[in-house]
Amino acid sequence: MQTVPWSCAWDANNSQYMYAGLQNGMVLQFDRRQTTRPVESMMGLTGNPVHTVHSLTSPTLGDGVRSVLSASSVGLCHWNFGSGNERPCLVPESENQGICISLACGDRNDDIVASFRPKLEISGDMAASQVLPTPVSTMEQAVYGSHVLYRRVGSRYQKLGVSCAKVSGIRLPKTAIIDRGKKNPMFASGDDATMELVLQELPSLNVAQRIKSLNGPVRDVRYARLQNSILLGCLSEDKLLLCSHKLQ
Repeated sequence: MQTVPWSCAWDANNSQYMYAGLQNGMVLQFDRRQTTRPVESMMGLTGNPVHTVHSLTSPTLGDGVRSVLSASSVGLCHWNFGSGNERPCLVPESENQGICISLACGDRNDDIVASFRPKLEISGDMAASQVLPTPVSTMEQAVYGSHVLYRRVGSRYQKLGVSCAKVSGIRLPKTAIIDRGKKNPMFASGDDATMELVLQELPSLNVAQRIKSLNGPVRDVRYARLQNSILLGCLSEDKLLLCSHKLQ
């Protein structure tokens, strides 16, 4: 690789392929059957580190074209691999929300939630990316930010709503969209002021539940579907919280 990788993801349509987001803003596509070099390398619109990549399901742009959604501090970016010399493009209304610090996609990739914090006036090397890798100092403070909901239709995106949030001033938090079958999906994120796990119903972004039994900020949140139930896992400073929810 040309520089340090910050993120990676398997291809949602073909398990032979994977993607890596780099510190210099590039995204690479690899074939695990031939790993000596990338299948394709694409330059980003900026040199900001790509902290999240998601492979998008159900490509609609022709044979061999595979779509990826990425996030860096400047916002969200849509990439089409295998489409010739096509450049990536910014998702509308994601570049003016602040510093993008997290990205969550639903299982069907229709619902997308990006989290933002305010831009800071800083100098030096930090001004280039305005993000820091974890771990960080325990002196971090929560700041007012936002969660922005987008709906994807093919390669087009529509902004549907915004909710206020208390987010980390320096970390890159992890969030998740929980597919609940016939019910509306849920967005799971951490409240860095109250140290709670917050569940918000989509597309309204109304808070459905706050889980308070955490010690420190939420470091990671994941979920898995187990037959007729959902298992939600939340990792904080020194505790792993597991919650089970039955599907109807």
